[in-house]
Amino acid sequence: MTAQDIAERLYRMFKSVPGFTEDEALEIVTDAMEEHGFAPSADVPTDKVRAIILYSQIQGAWQIAFSVAHYFSFSDGEESVDKSMISENYRKLAKDLQAEYDKETGKKFGNNFRIMSRLDRPITQPITGESAGARRWRRRY
Repeated sequence: MTAQDIAERLYRMFKSVPGFTEDEALEIVTDAMEEHGFAPSADVPTDKVRAIILYSQIQGAWQIAFSVAHYFSFSDGEESVDKSMISENYRKLAKDLQAEYDKETGKKFGNNFRIMSRLDRPITQPITGESAGARRWRRRY
């Protein structure tokens, strides 16, 4: 897929967002492709497209969150307008997308973080507060 194809998919996902244009979608996709090591004019392999789209969605959600951060809440008598949570909702969306992106890239690179036990110390149970040995060291008042 080319950058233009991916940008069209991204634009369709964000088309209901006011002010989000196809040019912005193309710019976000181009940045995502460069971040993943592809030239903007290159074809992206199908196994990398999902990661690039997720990364683009994250960047798009953050961009929208920054652009609507100045929204406010207002109340006058019986009428009230509350647009202050829009930015927060886009930030939550970006965090959810980031978790999904991390999961997707973890499939490729393997998230196998393990902590090895130390070889220089034997495996023993820690002393509890009420064992006979602990009473020996307790101060008596």
